[in-house]
Order: sequence, then C-alpha cells, then structure tokens
Amino acid sequence: MSFTVKKMLQLALLALLLATPITLTYLNIRCDNLSKDIALALNRNLTSLSTAVLELPENQTDAKSMNDLVTLVLSSRSLRSVAYFKNDHYLYSDRDASLNGSISSSLKARLKTEPLPLLYRKCSTLNKIEEVHLVVKGKSGFYQLFMNARYMDDWLTNADEYLRGYVVSPDGSVIINKKKDFLFYKSYRSAQFPFTVIVGAKASQVLLGIGSLTAFIIILCMIIGLIANHIHTKNFSFRKDIDIAIKNKEFIPYYQPIMCNKTQHIVGSELLCRWLYRHKKLVAPNQFITKVELNGQIKPITLQLLKQLAVDKPIIAGNNPDFYVSVNFTLSMLSDPVFVNDVMCLIKQSPSLQRGLVFEMTERENTANAIIKLDKIMQRFRELGVRWALDDFGTGYSSLSSLKELNFDIIKIDRLFVNSADTDAVTSSILNNIALLGKELKCRLIAEGVETETQLNKLKSLDVDYTQGFYFSTPINREAFEEYKYQHEQKMLVANKKKQQCYSALKYHGPALDI
Repeated sequence: MSFTVKKMLQLALLALLLATPITLTYLNIRCDNLSKDIALALNRNLTSLSTAVLELPENQTDAKSMNDLVTLVLSSRSLRSVAYFKNDHYLYSDRDASLNGSISSSLKARLKTEPLPLLYRKCSTLNKIEEVHLVVKGKSGFYQLFMNARYMDDWLTNADEYLRGYVVSPDGSVIINKKKDFLFYKSYRSAQFPFTVIVGAKASQVLLGIGSLTAFIIILCMIIGLIANHIHTKNFSFRKDIDIAIKNKEFIPYYQPIMCNKTQHIVGSELLCRWLYRHKKLVAPNQFITKVELNGQIKPITLQLLKQLAVDKPIIAGNNPDFYVSVNFTLSMLSDPVFVNDVMCLIKQSPSLQRGLVFEMTERENTANAIIKLDKIMQRFRELGVRWALDDFGTGYSSLSSLKELNFDIIKIDRLFVNSADTDAVTSSILNNIALLGKELKCRLIAEGVETETQLNKLKSLDVDYTQGFYFSTPINREAFEEYKYQHEQKMLVANKKKQQCYSALKYHGPALDI
C-alpha cells in the first residue's frame, strides 16, 4: 500500500471530519461533568464551614468559645479569619475577643439588596490581600468568613489538567479565578450558595484537541493500512507459493495403512497431502491445508495427487485386487462442476483408479442445503467405481442427517471418540452406538487415530471392521509404504507358519488303533 500525496490529503481530511465532532462532543461532556464536580465540591466546603460557625455561641466570648473559633480557622486550608457582627457592628473575631468597628458600606448595601448567604470577592483594606467573603445569618447576628482567594484560585486551576474554569456571582462578578475567553463552555449553578461554576475550553485548546485526535486517527489508519497490506501481501505471497508448488509438483502423496481387525492384513490406505517445499523441506499439512481449502487451490492440488495415485496405486496394492486408497474431498470441491468433470475424466483415463478408490467426504461444511445435488454427484462417481466414506463422523455438520439422506459405503469414526474410549464411559457408550448404527446401515466402519493396544482391543470388541493410526504407522511416502507393507506381510507369514506348526504338533502320530 503506497501513501501518495493525494491519499494522504484524503486521509487527513477524513481524519479531520472525524476528529472535529468527536473532540467537541468529548469537551462538551467533560466541561459539563467538571463544572458539576467543582460546584459540588465547593458546596461541600462552604456548607461545612457554615455549619461549623453556626454551632458557636453568638454572644459569648469566653475562653472556650474563642478557642473553638481559632481551632476552626487553623484547621481549614482556605479559611483565614471569622468575625461576628450585629446591628452593623463587629463584636468579635477569632483574633480579637472585643471589637467595636462598623462593617463596610458595601457590605451594608449587600445585606439590604442581596439574599443570604452572601458570597463575593474583595481585596482586604488592611493588607491588600484578595479574599472571598462568605456571610451567613446566625440567630441574631451574622458571621463573616474571610477565605484565602489565592488558595481557592489555585484549587480551581488545578481541578483539571486540560480544562479551565472560574466561579461567578449572580451579577456576573468573578468570585474565584480570573474570567477567561472560552470558545465554548458549560456552567453549573449552585442551589445552596450564590455562585455559578463555568468551565470551558479556549480556541487554542479546542484546535489542539482536534489536531491531536486527527494526528492519532491518521497514524492509526496508516498502521491499520500497513497491517492490512502485510496480510494481503502475505496471502498473495502464499497463493503465489502454492501456484509455484503446483507447477513444480511439490505436493506429494503420503499413505497411512488401514488394517483389517479380523485378518490383521493391510486392506488399504488413506492418501494424505504433504508439501515438499522446493523439493527440499517438508511442510506440515496444518500450515497450508486449511488455507488452500478456503482459497480453492485444494482442487488443482487434489488433481495432481490423483494423477500421482494413478501411478502409485498398482505398486502399493501389489497382488491384492481388493486393496483401496481413500482420498479426502470437501463439499466445496464437489460443488464445482469443472473440478468434478476433471476428476471424472482422470478416472476414465486411468484404469488403476477405476477400482479400489474411495472418496472421503469431510464434514467441515453444512451439507443440509446441498443433499439432492450431492447425491447426484456421488451417484455419477459410483458409476465409475468410486465408493464413498463419511469422514470424521460425529464431529461435523449434521452427521446423522447425512447418513440418512446419502448412501455411504464406509463410516470413519473420528479420533475424538477413539482417544477417550478406554477412559470415558460416555464416549465409550457413544462409540458403541456408532458401531451399532454402522452395522444397521450395512456400512464398513473404520476407526481413525488408534494409538494404543487398549484402544485397538476396545474397537475389536465392538466389531469395528478396520483401524488406522500411529499404533500401526504414521503417514509415509510410497517407497516407505512398500517396505512397511512387505515387512508386515512377512511378519504375518511367520505368525501363520507358527500357528500351523502348533496345530501339527497337536495331531496324533501313533499307530492306528483297531477298535
């Protein structure tokens, strides 16, 4: 995937169109939540301070009361001082038990025109320090709380790393922090105290957010594009490798012997595909079989294997005319009329394939919707001498349905049931029922994946006809199969000879008895 200037501009425009509404929506929600959180936190603080001073005795300035007042001031980070006044005159504060000064004219005006409690910002006349004043009504007088405005400004500034806010009174004058010019903002008005929290974002912050998200989207899209391109290139490379392998005839047949449980003779084999990559390295089937089945390349591979089988079969069959070889087919392969015709033509041209050929239909796909069509195809192959086996019985799609609707000659029991047949009672019962079902349908039974003598004996006790698995042999090439078959036949001859010798020894060799 090449990132041209035009593509990059299109990607940037798309990213910008996506980033703008996402950023604005996020900031809108964040401002709304933050303004509410700040208002609630400020409410709690002011409520706590108001409650604390209202619990103090109004007209008593004894040592205990003064101590409580001083303790209140010292225990609060934001509170600088507390004073009590009545009839427009201060009576005492946390610093002086006896005061006789008048309240400011501005405070007198506020008490006449604004509802309680009062909350406003003012610069102290004594030490020129910015303060936030809170005035609450007592029983007969008023408490005035002087709070450190700088501390509260810092608290609000640090409320969020990205967004900023300030607090205003009902008349719009600033109480906490400085007023800011926001591109957009959200506000939250307190129901307990006379203030409104405004949180927003400046134009520069909005543009920074949009720009950052746009850059992130562009980078993410480029990464996704590179990954997709890598996967596509890899798949393309895989297909190309397979095409080269087919051309070079790198796919070779391996054969796994199938044993008769009654006679112990080798009655057939299953053809399994192996990839001899560049005629040097053998590639395991789990690295390519599923992929070639999905992309359709399994069809030319299967044709190539059948052509090789036409040559190999007379050699591995020897003098046994009943020897057969089974080959795997999937529903998608049989649904391709061109492929089906190619296989039929190959069988007609190859005498060795006109007898002892079994097609194993694997149940990796659902056959329910293709029963009628599949039955006709199977019948056409039967007319050419091909028999049919249902592979992986019990683990695929609609096995019982397939058995009912399609006339199979052989049922192959999946290794899943074989592996745990001697240890799991449920699996053993299922295996027994499969064996009974096969006999009822007059199908030959083959058990796959036999690895132990215990499993073999279990299958023999259920009258399973044939077995195959690593217990006998792994899949091997033609030359190794020939050698294995020869050695096995020699062992059988020796075993039969010993049996005959035993029978001869049991016969009576004395003089004839005249009775």
